[in-house]
Order: sequence, then C-alpha cells, then structure tokens
Amino acid sequence: MEKSNHDDQHRDRFRKDKNLRLLRHFCISVRLNQAELELLNNRRGKHKKGEWLRLTFLNHTPTNIPLVNVEAWKMLSDISQKLNRIAIHIDGKSKDSKLTHTELFAVKRLLVELRNNLLRTDFGSIYREGYAEDQEG
Repeated sequence: MEKSNHDDQHRDRFRKDKNLRLLRHFCISVRLNQAELELLNNRRGKHKKGEWLRLTFLNHTPTNIPLVNVEAWKMLSDISQKLNRIAIHIDGKSKDSKLTHTELFAVKRLLVELRNNLLRTDFGSIYREGYAEDQEG
C-alpha cells in the first residue's frame, strides 16, 4: 500500500511540474504603427493579437477560413447530386450497353454547368444558363 501511495504522490508532483512548465509567465510587449496594426488585425482573424503573434512565432500560424458562400454551396451541391444520379444510372447499365446521345448530352451539360459555376463570382445575382437542346439526333 505504501508503494501505491508513493507512486500517486510522485505522479501528482510530476503533473504539477509539467503544468508549471506549460504556464506562460513571461510577457513581451510590442509597439506597432497604424499600418502594422491593421495588417495584424487583418491576418489574425478571430484570434487575440498576442495569441496570433505567439502562434506565428512558433510557426503555427492559424489559417483563417472564410465563411462558406451558402448560395454557391447550394448550387454546387445540386450539380453534384445530379452528376451522382447520372453516374449511378451509367454504372447500372450492362457492360455491353453503350451510352446514348441523351446520356452523353446530360453529362456534358452538367459538366459545363459545374465549370461555369466554379468560375462564377456573381452568386449574388440571378444566373440562368437556359435550356440547351441536343443538336445531335
């Protein structure tokens, strides 16, 4: 029993020593001009100034992830679902069955729509591609 008690005391002392080593006791101040302060504020995002400077100094600069453009997310998710449905349809065909012009046209149309939406910057405005017709027939 004594050994167990001694081990517990040793473990507790080790934890306290480790916690003391992890505590930050030292404070360093820095003076910035207006441009430097603006740059710091732009880069630090939601982090406190001192926290961001410490992380940067330690080469752990946090990345600021911009908020998701909900409208763009919905549009690209819709296109992704359509492409998945076409892929499931094509995967379900027999090995000897060739793709029809309609299937090829649907894939091509969705790929063009995906490309156009990936390149778009005007998600705030209404965008309509219209309905294209299959010219091959």
